[in-house]
Amino acid sequence: MIKPIKDKQAHEAAKEQMQKLMLSPSSKDTSDEIEVLAVLIENYEKERIVVDAPTPIAAIRLRMEQKNMTPRELEKYIGSRARVSEVLSGKRKLTVDMMRALNAGLRIPYESLMKKEDPSSADKVEVSQPILTKLREIGLDLQPEGIGAFLKNAFGEQYVPSLNRKTQSQRASGKTDDNALLIWQGAVLDKAARNPPTGTFSPKQINKQFLIAIAQLSTHSNGPLRAIQELSKHGITVVVLPLLPGTFLDGAVMLLKGEVPVIGLTLRHDRIDNFWFTLLHELAHLARHYEILSTTNHVFFDELDIDSDDVVEKEADDLAKNCLLPSKFVKSIFKKVYSSNDDIEKVSKAAGVHVSIVAGRWQKENSNYKKFSRLIERNTVREMLSDF
Repeated sequence: MIKPIKDKQAHEAAKEQMQKLMLSPSSKDTSDEIEVLAVLIENYEKERIVVDAPTPIAAIRLRMEQKNMTPRELEKYIGSRARVSEVLSGKRKLTVDMMRALNAGLRIPYESLMKKEDPSSADKVEVSQPILTKLREIGLDLQPEGIGAFLKNAFGEQYVPSLNRKTQSQRASGKTDDNALLIWQGAVLDKAARNPPTGTFSPKQINKQFLIAIAQLSTHSNGPLRAIQELSKHGITVVVLPLLPGTFLDGAVMLLKGEVPVIGLTLRHDRIDNFWFTLLHELAHLARHYEILSTTNHVFFDELDIDSDDVVEKEADDLAKNCLLPSKFVKSIFKKVYSSNDDIEKVSKAAGVHVSIVAGRWQKENSNYKKFSRLIERNTVREMLSDF
């Protein structure tokens, strides 16, 4: 049982318990206990001990300097060269596995690796006039001096991300304006809070079979609408919000105040195949990576035109593809350069999905975006989902 820390002995015991938890297999309960212990330890040290722990990045750089290490030598603890670069530049948050490796390999204290920045940085977010203009067009009349209050209300006081903090997975263009992305996420959460789902969410229900059932709604003329309504019954809110200047993403998935799953869609490509792949990709994150999402402040941003070597993104891509179109159908047609309209339509009927999904997948697999273009339905989703 976790108890308040009132003396030095309890403080040492709590740190030992955290050490054991960080070395134990990951689970929702373990992550929750680590988070609670971190808060208790931090509060005790603020009151009783003068500790000026560095930020995670500062702690890593300090140890690199002490050991005369190069960024490449961090790959064994953090991952690929790109991932090391993202961590050191502040574009990627440390995962629990990274913290374990850095603590075990470099003896960097967990207190430093888990230190959070001051959430009041939301008050310092600067937003350009084009962003404010676009927000007004979509019904959010924000003034520069009100941005901080808007973010705190949208995210929930304890969930506001730190200024310029990249989240667990940001599959987004290097040209992305991080403040614009933060405002877009805040606007999605604000809209979701005003349109709660009709049902209660249970992570156990979001599995491959559920994703396949959602994908097969695509055969209906109002399939996107049906899918959103069905997701609402399962406690998942879907919000459609246009891109803001400086953002390029297709979709994102996050939790509203740490509880309600919210999928944000931009519909920047108003195509049936793009809608269904984006929706299934975000649902795949819920099915496979809910534990990551349920950690405070995490969100997956996805610009799906960009190929990603991130393991988590690849898992979501693969699950979405397999649920939309099982591999047996892919093998039967996608390597046939001379596939016909009849071939595409037969596969669509056999798989139980919209013909646009099959045609779009063929185009992607063969890098040929002219063939079968007439089979892809365009300019219908945005109007159909105008109320979302």
